[in-house]
Amino acid sequence: MRAVKLSITLAGVIAAVAAVNAGDVFEMKCQSKTCGYTSRVTFGGGMAFEQLTGYCLKCKKFVYLQWTREGSPALDPAAKKVLPPKPLGEVWDAQSGRALTIYACPECNGPFAAIKNRSDDLKHCPACGKSDFAVDDTKPRIVFD
Repeated sequence: MRAVKLSITLAGVIAAVAAVNAGDVFEMKCQSKTCGYTSRVTFGGGMAFEQLTGYCLKCKKFVYLQWTREGSPALDPAAKKVLPPKPLGEVWDAQSGRALTIYACPECNGPFAAIKNRSDDLKHCPACGKSDFAVDDTKPRIVFD
């Protein structure tokens, strides 16, 4: 009986830890029959870093800015601390009524808007513009911390 209780407790702890993750990697796919665009998209950071996700129209790909998470444990004491990125500014999105924060692309320095939440902010395909961009359920979801 004690082994059963221990097993149930351990399973509960593992489930709770698995539900609290810092970052997710999704295989995204346009569901439109005429498009079919796919891309791997990462949201969130890890224990030692924070990350911002966006899509650069000039580079035609998802891009990321990463910086050292404040108060994170030093995995490498000799590593240089990376400061959070400074936004170029904000623009008002007339369709949603929200302010979008604009950053410089790390590859081409072109502007891109931060995508704050995959489920709320990433619904339109960056290739065709249709509202058929979703997680590809046939591919595995990767979780990291």
